[in-house]
Amino acid sequence: MKSLSLLQTKMRQLEQEAHKAAGQKFLLTSSTQLRTVLFEKLRLHERCENKKLPKTINKQQSTSEAALLQLQDLHPLPKIILEYRQIHKIKSTFVDGILSCMMTKSYISSTWHQTSVVTGRISAKHPNFQALPRQPLQVTRTLYIAGKDEELVTVHPRAMFIPKEGWTFLSADFCQVELRLLAHLSSDPELLRVFTSPEADVFSMLASQWKGVNETEVTSEDREHAKRIVYSVVYGAGSERLSGILGVNTEQARRFQDSFLQTYKEVQTFIQKTVTECQNKGYVLSIMGRRRSLHNINSPDWGVRMQAERQAVNFVVQGSAADLCKMAMIRIFNLLSTSSSLSARLVAQLHDELLYEVEDSQLEEFAAVVKSTMESLARIDQLGVRLKVPLKVAVSSGKSWGSMSELGVPRDVLLK
Repeated sequence: MKSLSLLQTKMRQLEQEAHKAAGQKFLLTSSTQLRTVLFEKLRLHERCENKKLPKTINKQQSTSEAALLQLQDLHPLPKIILEYRQIHKIKSTFVDGILSCMMTKSYISSTWHQTSVVTGRISAKHPNFQALPRQPLQVTRTLYIAGKDEELVTVHPRAMFIPKEGWTFLSADFCQVELRLLAHLSSDPELLRVFTSPEADVFSMLASQWKGVNETEVTSEDREHAKRIVYSVVYGAGSERLSGILGVNTEQARRFQDSFLQTYKEVQTFIQKTVTECQNKGYVLSIMGRRRSLHNINSPDWGVRMQAERQAVNFVVQGSAADLCKMAMIRIFNLLSTSSSLSARLVAQLHDELLYEVEDSQLEEFAAVVKSTMESLARIDQLGVRLKVPLKVAVSSGKSWGSMSELGVPRDVLLK
């Protein structure tokens, strides 16, 4: 495979660059050897002003992504290691891993687990189809041609997957479903207002409200910060984890989180209420009544108790999103099994996204069926589900999984 050869070449190139930057040879995949170079030889931790670098369980300096992100402006080596790890993961996990699952066949058939994830999400193994990166990787290739230095090549593991002849991939993705559920569950008026306009860019609006500026003044960095902060709140990520994601120090990350929770006060109330109810009952419920018991919610050990509190909030939000996605799968399957004209089939479930293989002639009709079915789940009377915000589904299609583009579904088709 051309992509495999390119990745191998790039890894060798980065390995040489790392050795040159470090002034010695070492194994890039060894945390111990990397720690020695970064902190004993280069002593980068001593140059970190106002930055609290993460530590390992054994209280050693960490070589995690969060640590390297904080060090990358101090020396070339951390940035080289980050790029090497990204390419190494794509090669070993996605390219080599997928090829190993195709030794005797020309197709992929993952093993799907319904109950292995505590939030209720479906998971996949051998290979983990869900972990394939959504964004392509840009790799620079050195060209040994006079007048040309290098060439930028795109490697996309998802591009390996193609539908059969005469068929097309169709993806249907719940947009910001966990944020929408957070708005519903918290009833925060400012957060609910974000979803009143169906065409609005939700995270730009959030950044606008949070920073107190006009939406036109929101930068792409502001938008990304707002997105990361929202999900750090939902997932219970601490300020240290958020600081690594945003590339800021821990104090700034804490201020960002506090500022967000001050703007959307009812979110904090929802979090506290969920934790209190779990402490009293010993369990939490998703919007469709699925229960998760958390036996450590009243643990005397602060660290254990805090983990249970994060799990309680996370389950209510992410578990409810899992409920919606499974209900969508069931309803669309029932429609397909009773239809005399539609013959699409479900290829994969990727958390909030469903991937189908559809006959070319049925693409528009099936896209409309999927979109309307999924968006209608904002109200499920028999289960008492009546969301305060609409659900929005983005539909895209393509002749490979790596070349999907948005598919516009005409309003009149939806209304048929």
